[in-house]
Amino acid sequence: MSKSIKLRVPLAFGDEERLYDPQTAEKGKRYFCPACQDTVILRKGEIKTPHFAHKVSEACNQETIIHKTAKQLIVDVISDWKSGKIDAPTLRRTCEICRQFKDQPLPDKVECAILEYRMSDGFVVDVALVVANEPAAAIEVRVSHAVDENKAKSLSIPFIELDGQKVIENPTIFQPIRDRFQPLTCTTCKQAKERFQVKVKEIAKQTGIELPVYYYRYGFCKCWKCKREIIVFAWPKASEWDNSAPKTEPIPRTIQYRYSNTVGGKYWVNTCPRCRSIQGDWHLFSEPDGSFFGIRCEENSRKAYNRDMQNIIGYAIYNGMLGES
Repeated sequence: MSKSIKLRVPLAFGDEERLYDPQTAEKGKRYFCPACQDTVILRKGEIKTPHFAHKVSEACNQETIIHKTAKQLIVDVISDWKSGKIDAPTLRRTCEICRQFKDQPLPDKVECAILEYRMSDGFVVDVALVVANEPAAAIEVRVSHAVDENKAKSLSIPFIELDGQKVIENPTIFQPIRDRFQPLTCTTCKQAKERFQVKVKEIAKQTGIELPVYYYRYGFCKCWKCKREIIVFAWPKASEWDNSAPKTEPIPRTIQYRYSNTVGGKYWVNTCPRCRSIQGDWHLFSEPDGSFFGIRCEENSRKAYNRDMQNIIGYAIYNGMLGES
């Protein structure tokens, strides 16, 4: 019989449907698999690391065990938090600008978590986070398969996706491998973002340039010739070699169709509003200190615009262009 016992169960239910760690489980008591509810065996000796195990069956497999266990752990941790037994679980997310991990507690407005909740749109989420008696967000657990793309696009509430094994290892830290919550901007980057906007507005006012609200991405740099600060623009192009005119009117007056000796022809390019010199694409997009370094700017959508602007601000922070707060 022992040779057929192959599945390891990281945590198991006791008679009262509470998850037990094999380290603290007691011999002689009954424990059950979180996935199939079959009885598991507690392996707890002096040589091997304590663990639960049960026979392989068509009703259960290792992936299902991890998936079910992780989901239940999330619900239990949130329940313990709301009953005052532990501190709030930690969301470890990435700042959309500096791309650094930032920790924040799960918002206190979360009232409870519900396991395997069916939404009104028909999708079942692994764990629903309830706010004001309504599902406001979801947590999905990944073992070997990511959330289906149709579900990811159509789900009516924001969600994060967590690694099931990592949840089991530390159920109080929620570090998304996919994050569809509202973007996070850390305090430092919020302050830098404000300084960026103040800076570009000052330069725009000084040079008589109107800042766009969409399509044209914008940053600032020093003109290579007159050395004064100017506003520069980027806009969606079909490719790096696309020389067609920008597709949205009005075109900023410093974007002009000019002849370049370097290029050997005419193209739409940024110019200095003070000395009228061409500000070449190579310097703006390809040099490490360029205002648009790393920005591809190929997609004309609000989402792409916001992403590119965040990256432009992030690079300005990285390059020390905004000074200290």
